[in-house]
Amino acid sequence: MMTREIHMEPKGLLDSLQFRPGDFAHTAIISGQPQRAKMCVDKLEDPVKNFTFLGYTFWTGTYKGKRVTVGNGGFYAPDSAFITELVCAAGVETLIRIGSCGALRDDIEIGDFIVADKVIRGDGVTRYYVDDEYMPLVDGQLTSSLVDTFKEISGTHRGGVWTTDAIFRETKDIVNSYIDKGAIAVDMVTSPFVTLANIYKKKVAVVLAVSDNLITGQMGFTDYRYFEAEMKMINGAFSLIEKGV
Repeated sequence: MMTREIHMEPKGLLDSLQFRPGDFAHTAIISGQPQRAKMCVDKLEDPVKNFTFLGYTFWTGTYKGKRVTVGNGGFYAPDSAFITELVCAAGVETLIRIGSCGALRDDIEIGDFIVADKVIRGDGVTRYYVDDEYMPLVDGQLTSSLVDTFKEISGTHRGGVWTTDAIFRETKDIVNSYIDKGAIAVDMVTSPFVTLANIYKKKVAVVLAVSDNLITGQMGFTDYRYFEAEMKMINGAFSLIEKGV
């Protein structure tokens, strides 16, 4: 039988990766897609690789005089929880997620942006951290700044994001039940990302580019509007860094 209280803690793992306090910036822009993270790295001046572990890589540099950390922080709920906890333990104070989602309203187009102001948990991993009634909270001021920034870029919608673990079980009965709870979009990351940031008492906000629409049936994963939105999303996130979030 196991007698130790816990097998692994974030600090011990960071120590094993030769991570030092202060290696990360105060603010981090975190993506799931490695290529999106690489586009963020390309915007940094003098980027330094902080660590690579299990396919996740983080860099810290400066953007127009402001220090910022960027990296790929997970595709799905379990790996997003793992990386988010690691980033929080490493000293980041403000976390901005740039991701993708499916829309849950017929007036939301491929390539639009969703800024999360409500997080609806449908994942399994957060149940290891909080009880079932827990409601994750994004930072109000940071979220409003995202809305203001992205409204100047393209179609932007503020509302609830539902996180699911089962992309092939987005049936009408399940989907409609989460729409009734206030969801206007669905992804596989927002719930653990915000929940872990809350536990560590960090500022957190989420912006997502719309890749598909569950109401109209549109699939935009290879649509030029979605790829353009990814670039605009990165530029918009860095404009917040320039303003000093």
